Amino acid sequence: MRSAKQQAVTTTCLLFSLVLCVGFCLTAFGIPPGFAQEPASPMTSSGLNTRISDPTSVAGETQYTITGGTRTGTNLFHSFGDFTIPNDTIANFLNDSGLTTSNVLGRVTGGNPSTILGTIQTTGFGDASLFLMNPAGIVFGPSATLSVGGSVTFMTADHIRFADSARFNAIPSVATDTLLSTAPVAAYGFLGSAPGAITVRGSQLNVLEGHTITLVGGDITIQNGPLGNGSTQPARLSAPQGHINLATTQSPGEFLDSLAAAPNVNGASFRSYGSAHFEPGSILDVRHTGNGQVSIRSGQLVMDIQNAVLDTTDGTAPTANTSPQDTIVLAPGSSIVSRTSSSESGPTITLGADQISLLGHPDTITDQSATSITTFSEGSGHAGSIALRTTGNMGMTDVVNISSTSTSGGNAGNVELSSTHGNIRITNSVNTAVASLTIDSGKTGAVTVSAPEGDIVLDGGNLFTSSSPTSQGGGLLEVSAKNLYMANSSLLSNDSLSRFKPDGIIATLSGKLTMEGGSLIVASSLSDAPSADITLTAKEIVATQRSIINNATFASGPGGQLKIAADTLRVTDDAQLSSGSTKAPNRGALLQILGDISPTGPGGNITIHTLGPSGSILIDGKGSGIFAETEGSGSGGSISLTAAKSISVNHGGVISASSTGATAGNAGNISLDAGQQLDVTNGSSITTATQSPQANGGNIAIRAIDRIRFVDSTISTSVKGTEGSGGNIFIDPKVVVLQGSEITAKAVGGAGGNITFVTPLFLADSASLVSASSERGPSGTVTIQSPTSNLSGAVGQLAAKPGPPQVLLQNHCVAKTSSDQSSFILAGRDALPADPGGWLSSPVAIEHWTGEDVEEHASGLMVRRIRPNQSPALLASMNKGGTLSLRGLTPQGFLVNTFATGPTDCPS
Repeated sequence: MRSAKQQAVTTTCLLFSLVLCVGFCLTAFGIPPGFAQEPASPMTSSGLNTRISDPTSVAGETQYTITGGTRTGTNLFHSFGDFTIPNDTIANFLNDSGLTTSNVLGRVTGGNPSTILGTIQTTGFGDASLFLMNPAGIVFGPSATLSVGGSVTFMTADHIRFADSARFNAIPSVATDTLLSTAPVAAYGFLGSAPGAITVRGSQLNVLEGHTITLVGGDITIQNGPLGNGSTQPARLSAPQGHINLATTQSPGEFLDSLAAAPNVNGASFRSYGSAHFEPGSILDVRHTGNGQVSIRSGQLVMDIQNAVLDTTDGTAPTANTSPQDTIVLAPGSSIVSRTSSSESGPTITLGADQISLLGHPDTITDQSATSITTFSEGSGHAGSIALRTTGNMGMTDVVNISSTSTSGGNAGNVELSSTHGNIRITNSVNTAVASLTIDSGKTGAVTVSAPEGDIVLDGGNLFTSSSPTSQGGGLLEVSAKNLYMANSSLLSNDSLSRFKPDGIIATLSGKLTMEGGSLIVASSLSDAPSADITLTAKEIVATQRSIINNATFASGPGGQLKIAADTLRVTDDAQLSSGSTKAPNRGALLQILGDISPTGPGGNITIHTLGPSGSILIDGKGSGIFAETEGSGSGGSISLTAAKSISVNHGGVISASSTGATAGNAGNISLDAGQQLDVTNGSSITTATQSPQANGGNIAIRAIDRIRFVDSTISTSVKGTEGSGGNIFIDPKVVVLQGSEITAKAVGGAGGNITFVTPLFLADSASLVSASSERGPSGTVTIQSPTSNLSGAVGQLAAKPGPPQVLLQNHCVAKTSSDQSSFILAGRDALPADPGGWLSSPVAIEHWTGEDVEEHASGLMVRRIRPNQSPALLASMNKGGTLSLRGLTPQGFLVNTFATGPTDCPS
């Protein structure tokens, strides 16, 4: 028999040999020895009576069943040390009690991020919501999926706050864990400045219809993920007819369940936010019918190239919200799309941040590859609206498309761009557009662009609305800012084929409107309805370099109204203001007119008012002008200009109201209230005209407080028909000066128009013509209601240096009160006193009453006959002989009765 010691040694050797044999066999079959041990569970419990089962095989996958937990009312709480789900693995939350449950809430306390590569599932909970909180971070992989009956929320918060102010903390605490709440979830709280990130890498995360996916943490990244075959898969979050909510932070604070920022425990809210980054092809999808919504609250929203998409097809009210000091960036090729094809209203897209930047690709030509934010309605439901709101600057560069379109019976949505304290810039591409359009029977939405404390810059950018023949009108285009700058064929346009009048174009600026480089503000109608009205208000309006402001009709509808209010209006270098029924301006491919056009409606009216006491209107340069016209059977539009200081039409500028069709109606009228003075010089013209046989010419009425001066210019009313009468011309200032100019009222078969001057002083040189005539009918009449008129000679300029005011300001109080006290008055020969209460003899040539040098002090005017070819500029150097006194030209007593002042309130 063996001894006990020998037997123990033999047993030990046998066991050692068995271990070696097993190890050899495992190695021979390619199985590492360490994996032969019982694997550690990827999920562990850390309290609250949470139980995790051993793994079981279900349909070829490994399943861990989670039961137990701590229940308070309809809230069920779980606590995990680690929570990771490997590939082909299911984490199944099971309702082993069968009790009604509203919320299943889990926390991860071990300090390790949760990696979700398998499936999160709830069983027996109905439509209860699932919350998972891990401050260390959460990563979803390409094979991650959800099988949950209700909504899901994944967060890296430090606590969940309930409606009764109780908290569920990420760090276990006996005191708080015994006071878990029965109330609904109210907010998600963060205590540090570097919360864990959430990454969705190629995952397909879906919830059932009408429910919500919420991600709340530090930075959030939605990106592609690698598949086993070497390809990549775009990430997709889908909540049909539900909500997708994303919120990021980089500072302490609380997000309310609605994603609004609430004060934290210290009375302060978030100081900074994290970023939400969407990589190419990423999709946030709330498609289907009903009320879908995408909400984003982050410091920086970045959508990368090649069509990253927020796809809210067939839903409503997607919103993307950010907070102050944040940035939203859409990189080239990015797009945010909302679409409905049902009777439900479509999704709305709202982006809000301190800065918004939309970057297109400079080589992009087609809309399909442009950076875009678009809403569509393809059914009877209305398209969603679009709102981009910043507190700072907003920029769109290269090819960017922001539009709302209805292609069926629904209305197009409104499009809003607003910056409360910054500028809005749309630059570098004529293909960049902000628009609302209808292609069927719906109503066109409004486009509103607002920067009340900044400027709006369109450098090749387009803002427009467009309505189809069957649409219900609408389409307001409204712009408001300090200044609006338009260059390089930029466009503000309201195009309508609808039988309803469009809502119009309104620009309200506290500063200046500048148009150059062929820019356009255009309203047009191709139907029986009037074209849209255009209303422009600014301190200064400058249109130059072939720019055009135009509203016109191309059918039987009347032209819209063009209304301009400004301190100063300048139209130069081939720029034009026009209204009526006329040929379309050259706008490239933005408006295509196919077939014949026979406009029959009356032209629209143009009304321009300057706002302040220094307001002036300038039209300068050949081809520049203000036009109201029709080419059809309608009457020409009228023009009304009102300036507080002056109106100047120079170097070939034109003001014209006409009706040029063979069957056209009467020409429109022109009314000019020029304030202090009107100057029309160097080949410029003010005209009304009609070509119809029966039509009458339009009238011209010109008023100014002081002077109206025509130099090498034409003022005319013309009728080329066989029956119509010429239009009338009425001119009413203090002084009328004509130099080499024509004022005519012409007709062919009808009576010539009448010309009337009401002025104390009418001066016309021998090269000027005033005529009211008709080729075959009776001539009109010329009436000059002026005590001083028909003077022959030339008109000279005032001296450059006026007399000193201290010489002129003499005390005439005694004389003016008609008292019996004595007075002494200084007067030059054949003149009244040259002082502010006196009257100057003539605005023709200069002679000082005391005989001093004219170049030093000029206090009087004279008329002198000069020889032919003698320059008026030489008048001041001629001898004193030949002076013509105004006393000899006027009736006895006229000067005193007309110009002497009456009793005054001067102190005695």
